[in-house]
Amino acid sequence: MDVEDEVRAVGNIQAEQRVLVNTEVRGKITRIAVEEGMQVKAGSLLAQIDPREFELVLERLRADLSSVQKEYKKAQGGLRPEDKQRLTARVNAAQSSLNLSKIELQRTQKLVTEKVLSQSALDSANDKVRQADEILTANKAELAAGMKARSEDIEKLESDMQAIRKQVAIAQLDLSKVNIKAPFEGVIISKEIEQGSFAEAGTSVVRMIGSSRLKAVLEIPQSYRNKLNQLSGAKFLARELGLKFEHHKNLARLIRVIPDANIYSGNISVQIDLPGPNPSLFPGLTLESTLNFGTRKNVLHVPAVALVISEKGTVVYIVKDGKAHLVPVKAFKERNDFVEIEDFTHQLGPEADLILRGSGAVFPGVKVFLTNQDAKPERNAESKKEGLHSSSSHSKASKT
Repeated sequence: MDVEDEVRAVGNIQAEQRVLVNTEVRGKITRIAVEEGMQVKAGSLLAQIDPREFELVLERLRADLSSVQKEYKKAQGGLRPEDKQRLTARVNAAQSSLNLSKIELQRTQKLVTEKVLSQSALDSANDKVRQADEILTANKAELAAGMKARSEDIEKLESDMQAIRKQVAIAQLDLSKVNIKAPFEGVIISKEIEQGSFAEAGTSVVRMIGSSRLKAVLEIPQSYRNKLNQLSGAKFLARELGLKFEHHKNLARLIRVIPDANIYSGNISVQIDLPGPNPSLFPGLTLESTLNFGTRKNVLHVPAVALVISEKGTVVYIVKDGKAHLVPVKAFKERNDFVEIEDFTHQLGPEADLILRGSGAVFPGVKVFLTNQDAKPERNAESKKEGLHSSSSHSKASKT
């Protein structure tokens, strides 16, 4: 007969998300905002670290940044007005002195040519021009050096500003970490620290589990491990809540196998995600389930009364050459007085004469004869007394 390939399993609901929330900065715990068993939203405040030290550090760094920004602005404007004016005036004075020296040189050259002045006067005039030119060159170099120094100051100030900005960003981040918040919606399982305690970075604060993503964890026979991709339906019952629900779509994506088998039962554990769970469900709740793997066609069954538990295991007897013949079988689930079997010796078929009533009293090789080979359905009490069987495919036998 065709049978639905189903497995019944018992398990429980577990949270898909489970986390131990730790501190990220050191400090004194000034507030614990939750209690064990409390439901929290994502981003809800769990605990707080004393923020004063972090606020002072951030305030100092902001002041340093403001000071450097002012210096940078001044540097971009060039030399200070008084310095620039002083250096420019010296350059102009040197230029004027050079011009005057050149005019005096021209006059001296003329007078020397006219024999009014001696050659030494001409030499002195040339020396004054040279000195004036050197003074002008030196003043110009000083002005250029001053401008170059300001460019170097600008580069240094830019580097200082970048470094302080990074420090400010880190200080802001540290300040934000004094408020320890829930990473997702869930339930607080336990508090790991008390208010007033000093916490180092990485100290555990609370343990929590998610409530928005749940999974069913079930145990099923190992023989179904390779059939999980054929899972077509999963029905669940939370008996404590009287709640039934089922899933039929995308089950291959929702199910996962825990690799290790149970050392006592030999079963494997599977996890089935429960998308959009009923708000009444919670982690730890016992769950009964029926997993459907489709329909198995033409599965061999025998009446339950035909099975015999012998020293050689589970067997049935058939009539072969007028004698009882033992056929070893493997028995499975019973359905409506019929038991699913595996005929691993391949001796059973539509033509086999199966011994039903009295099968437990026969033994291999005993002579038997058929009493109702053409049995008809039982219709009255009299036919029952005569021992007629209702199934035309099975026969009653008597031992001789």
